[in-house]
Amino acid sequence: MVLDTMADGFVENDWLGRGLAIGSEASLQVAMLDPRCVMTTQPQGDLPQDIEIIRTLVEHNSQAVVGEARFACAGVYAVIATAGTIQLGDAVTLD
Repeated sequence: MVLDTMADGFVENDWLGRGLAIGSEASLQVAMLDPRCVMTTQPQGDLPQDIEIIRTLVEHNSQAVVGEARFACAGVYAVIATAGTIQLGDAVTLD
């Protein structure tokens, strides 16, 4: 999922261990940051290869994920806490 937030930057870095309620039924538990790899730089459809993507993540959001090892991160992994139907446009709240 891609969420539109009002804040700038990598706001998801502060979501670790917290819950996300989606719509009126579903909820997720944020488990860890999402370390990115070279696949983010590969061409996709009409978009060309762009190595600046990973360089930008390294510069602006290099995070400790396992111990002291640092990775270029964007997004988070989450596990389903409560299953439910979600729809485009549902409200998402952070617990």
